[in-house]
Amino acid sequence: MSVLKKHQDPIGKAVYDYFHGITGDQILVRTDIAEDETLSPAYFFRSYEQMPVQEQEALKRCKGKILDIGAGAGAHSIWLKEHGMEVTSVDISPLSCETMRLRGLSDVLCGNIYSLSEKKYDTILLLMNGAGVAQTLPGLNVLLNHLKNLLNPCGRILADSSDLLYLFTDENGESWVDIASDTYYGEMEYQLSYKNVKGKKFPWLFVDPETLCEYAEKIGFTVVDTVKGVHYDYLVELAIP
Repeated sequence: MSVLKKHQDPIGKAVYDYFHGITGDQILVRTDIAEDETLSPAYFFRSYEQMPVQEQEALKRCKGKILDIGAGAGAHSIWLKEHGMEVTSVDISPLSCETMRLRGLSDVLCGNIYSLSEKKYDTILLLMNGAGVAQTLPGLNVLLNHLKNLLNPCGRILADSSDLLYLFTDENGESWVDIASDTYYGEMEYQLSYKNVKGKKFPWLFVDPETLCEYAEKIGFTVVDTVKGVHYDYLVELAIP
């Protein structure tokens, strides 16, 4: 995903407004497999206590030089900085990056993670369904290989996602996913809007934990741990042996 233009950056506009005290409007979330939902900009400013258990656990496991991918308004990065950690925050949203700087984060990069190649990190964070930045199941292999090259020896990846199989499961526990389909059931298309700012449609991946671990192990990661959330969500910790 390339850096967003400000007029196509609904999340950035929402968090920038919220930081400046402009509240009341919601982010409209549209997908190709579920009904429309709304998301409050306040969610990007949640405290540690307001975070789901898998995000709290991820933050507690961070060490060394940390790369926070898709950092948004900086909720995770700020907690890490407040606890003496060295963190680089990266996002494709210019307004989100501007908001993070205004909130006191100094090492903020506005760009695509695939443009990063020179620095190495001890911990890479992919939170808020962050594994979805892979966009598709084939893209997951590309993403993990790239992140592996950004890690120092013995480095870790802490990524979360959700298993969407429940959306295709009836009350009797039977699923109707077409296993012969060329498209993985967790591949979705999103479009976000906020006020008069409408973003472009983009793909996002929700990958089940077994598949994520399988892909990771094939390219040389060790699965250290998985932590279940409360609603089909989970955190996985991957390590370079």
